[in-house]
Amino acid sequence: MEDYESDTLDVWPDNERALALFQRVGTRWAYPPMGGTPSGLRWEAIYPLMDRLQLPPPEWDDLHADLMAMEAAAVAAFREFAPKPKT
Repeated sequence: MEDYESDTLDVWPDNERALALFQRVGTRWAYPPMGGTPSGLRWEAIYPLMDRLQLPPPEWDDLHADLMAMEAAAVAAFREFAPKPKT
């Protein structure tokens, strides 16, 4: 269980919306055809969720930028912790 324990994550109020949406998109990752780690989010599935928030354009753009940053960090973590091929 110690592998799954973590510290409490404090989220700044400005980031709460992006984190909440990012947590909802867990099944919307694009995977390579032969399997492996996700290559990124399927944005065609994310945009409708973002649009339902009915944000003004500047806030929509900020949310999009936040999600892209989270996506990049997640993809890097997926690759870092993915099983390595045997040589």
